[in-house]
Amino acid sequence: MPLDTRFDTDVSMKMSRKTETDEAVVEKARRVVAASGRLRWVMLIYAVMPLGLTIYATLAGIRKVDQLGAEQMSLGFVYGLALAVVWTTFGLMGALCLGKFLVGFNGDLRAQALLVRYYDRLRDLGELPK
Repeated sequence: MPLDTRFDTDVSMKMSRKTETDEAVVEKARRVVAASGRLRWVMLIYAVMPLGLTIYATLAGIRKVDQLGAEQMSLGFVYGLALAVVWTTFGLMGALCLGKFLVGFNGDLRAQALLVRYYDRLRDLGELPK
């Protein structure tokens, strides 16, 4: 049975990407490097909000569980389960964002900063490839 090669050529034609120019790539990297200072503070906000929500939910959950009687054991289980979900989602997300803030994106943006610096140096020397 012969293989149908029409599919392969159609997919390869549809998946062809427009190649960006060097200037466009460097301009994108330049914007990322310029925004890195603001991005660090945005990560702090993204860390404080979920961690604050986690602390509030924990305090509210503890107050609710303290008010429950012995006959309401199943409701206490539901509160505990809800707290576990809050801790694992919002607490973990806040902790990861806080870690990203503390690290300061040093390793993540080094490649973009070097790209901008070397591109500018080559442009000043007039040695950019045509």
